Amino acid sequence: MREYPNEHNKIVSELLDGKFIIAPNPLFYKIQELEDDYSEFFYKSFNYNLNIEAEFAYLSSNEVNEKRTRDFTLFLAILSRELDYSGKNFRDKIELGSFDIYETEELLRQSSKWEILEKTTVSEFEKFLKTWRGKNLIILDGNKFKFTKAVRLFFTFAMEIAEEKLKEKINEESANT
Repeated sequence: MREYPNEHNKIVSELLDGKFIIAPNPLFYKIQELEDDYSEFFYKSFNYNLNIEAEFAYLSSNEVNEKRTRDFTLFLAILSRELDYSGKNFRDKIELGSFDIYETEELLRQSSKWEILEKTTVSEFEKFLKTWRGKNLIILDGNKFKFTKAVRLFFTFAMEIAEEKLKEKINEESANT
């Protein structure tokens, strides 16, 4: 029988709850240390893939269509767009800055893309933020919030989608010429 560390139950419950485990949390380093064992454990036990990035770990599955993840990605994309339109370096602001909850909600509601967000969980903004705080993607501090390092995963995902859309557009244009 394989020996798991004392932190095993905490690691499993946090990851299965959809949380990101982020450095410098000691659980992150334990997962890194036992990457092969945990990869096998999550795949054989739950059919989940363990993903370990430079500074965070999380589970994924090809069988899950996670509505909340889609909502968060839309939120991030529209927030990035609005920050870019206001002349801010959106990536630096999101990765390093903090946001006033009420100002951010107002910025999103004033966006020409609000009709997209109002059909999602983002429409209840404070509840939305609390959900993602529970997943270790956002840190709430009074009336401010900031993103954890795990937001980089969503940037990567958004860039992959944008690249796919760009390729589709180029293929359509070249087929029409």
